[in-house]
Amino acid sequence: MTILLISSSPYLGEGSCAYRKKIELKLVQVQVFFRHGARTPLHYVKSPLADVQWTPDCTKDIPESVIPIKHVDISKGTPVDESTYDLIYKSVHLPGGEAIGMLTTTGQKDLYNLGSRLRKDYVGGESILSDPPKFSEIEARSTRVGRNIKSLRSLVAGLTKGQVNGTFVVSSMAFENEVLFPNPKTFTNAPFNEGTAELRNDSSLSALKKKIREALKVDRLVDELDNDEMKYAEDCQVYYVRDDYIARQHNGFPIPKALETLQPEMDHYSSVELLSELLGKRENWIANLPVNIGPVLYIILSKMHKYASIPPLQLFAVHDSTILPMLLTLECCEEIWPPFGADLTFELYVQVLGPSYNQLRLNEELILPADAPHSYIDWSTIQVNHMWVRVCYLGRPLPLASMWCAGDDAAQQLIGSEEYVPLLHFVRKLTPLALSMKDFRAKCRAFAEKENLAGVKEEKRGPKNL
Repeated sequence: MTILLISSSPYLGEGSCAYRKKIELKLVQVQVFFRHGARTPLHYVKSPLADVQWTPDCTKDIPESVIPIKHVDISKGTPVDESTYDLIYKSVHLPGGEAIGMLTTTGQKDLYNLGSRLRKDYVGGESILSDPPKFSEIEARSTRVGRNIKSLRSLVAGLTKGQVNGTFVVSSMAFENEVLFPNPKTFTNAPFNEGTAELRNDSSLSALKKKIREALKVDRLVDELDNDEMKYAEDCQVYYVRDDYIARQHNGFPIPKALETLQPEMDHYSSVELLSELLGKRENWIANLPVNIGPVLYIILSKMHKYASIPPLQLFAVHDSTILPMLLTLECCEEIWPPFGADLTFELYVQVLGPSYNQLRLNEELILPADAPHSYIDWSTIQVNHMWVRVCYLGRPLPLASMWCAGDDAAQQLIGSEEYVPLLHFVRKLTPLALSMKDFRAKCRAFAEKENLAGVKEEKRGPKNL
């Protein structure tokens, strides 16, 4: 796909020789990070106003989503035994008999539809994928969670319209090493418990919980699946309630009308609760991003750096707990919980016509963390001055240029758009937060050692709440 942009920058007068320059961009890579589709809930907050039966019929496959896939370990290349994952979900059952956290029939449709949308954007013509797409043009990675593997399968089925040329390969990492979501196995969140403590003093959050109790006609918000013996002593998190009732609603079950009116508030405070659990006090959210999603940001940059030698479409099946911090990194987090099937897409373009962007001196501009010696990427090996990035969330471009390139007349003059930013700006923004696996593990160990010396105890968190 080639895009012709004509700059009509307000920074230049019509007499300027640079006025209305033609800039032609060619799309060379797309990275899509997406949340799984609708699933059975992870929490169960009872109400006398609404009952629900989650039977196995809710999770039946839709025929159009079933294509042959091979799930392999990312390090060994060996097949992953299906019986070895989802163990924390399969043992916990909801009313009706189905387990928690299972992709539903509706969820498969969510991702099939996302695949169909990506097909319109990136398949055929001069775009990055053939029609029908070849599996050699796609690389896919997922967390080792059943709903994500199935969501990825459904997306690829929609992307290809079922016209597949073999078996699609999905790679994943063992749970104890996974970095595609904030993982307590790789980083204990003990230093960030103060974020949850901060929320206990939030009067607006307390008021919302009161309204939710009234909407559900209950005296206490209780997750019946929680094993904590103190669960009846205080209200559970708002995002537990949201998790249950949004899953019900999206899968076609009725929910109390009074609760529907509270959804915007619940979407907001649920995200604040989760970010506070993951990153601590609000004032420390940005500073703590490296030990949260530093490896994800490093993956994005490293994939862009080697775009010419890898498949042009990179797919990542992740979680809401991945997407929220990613939006925070991009300064585009409205603190609203990502819906089922949410996608965050990074498009990389090579400039094939027009003057290059050379205002930033790469080596002077990059801020490399002093404690991340193994996270350096040598950008001088590609034509970084001729490359641009566009990021879309839920299919809509983010206005990164208006935020990141403010005062940079050269970028504005060249592109004349809020959507496209020079790759140099993108690299400069992510590099201080991005960590290679080696540096990430070292930083996590340093955090843990510091807190152990201080005698800080980690709050117990269930593995399902990821």
